[in-house]
Amino acid sequence: MTDWLINWTLWYWLILGFILLIGEVLTPGIFLLWWGLAALVTAFVQFLFPSLSLASLAIFYALLACILSVIWWKYQHAKDRHDQSHSTLNQRDHALLGKQGIVQEVGANGIGRGAFGDTTWRIQGDNLTVGALIEVERVDGITLIVKNISN
Repeated sequence: MTDWLINWTLWYWLILGFILLIGEVLTPGIFLLWWGLAALVTAFVQFLFPSLSLASLAIFYALLACILSVIWWKYQHAKDRHDQSHSTLNQRDHALLGKQGIVQEVGANGIGRGAFGDTTWRIQGDNLTVGALIEVERVDGITLIVKNISN
């Protein structure tokens, strides 16, 4: 009964690999992909070195699966961070870069309110006067740094 577990052949690794790859297709998440590929590579290693023990192959498989998973995670995590830094999705203030608005009020310290579309924002800039046309140059926290373009 336990002979199949003790005498794993190349075919068992191939079957495991393809089952994991099919599982990845049915439940996508890029996690089973690397474990399935590790099983296929383990089958290839067993083909090249048929005298390796099941314990050696299992350790090789586990290490390879973990290494591939970590490499993919680091790659994807860095890519996501890069993509997020270049996106204005859910960052309405950054979507306003280059947009024009009108100064609604100006305080003594150069900080005021500017109207951009149907929303007002905290603004800061030089030579601001009520009613002046402004353009957003950059964002500093919750403050839009603007320049007066009505001159």
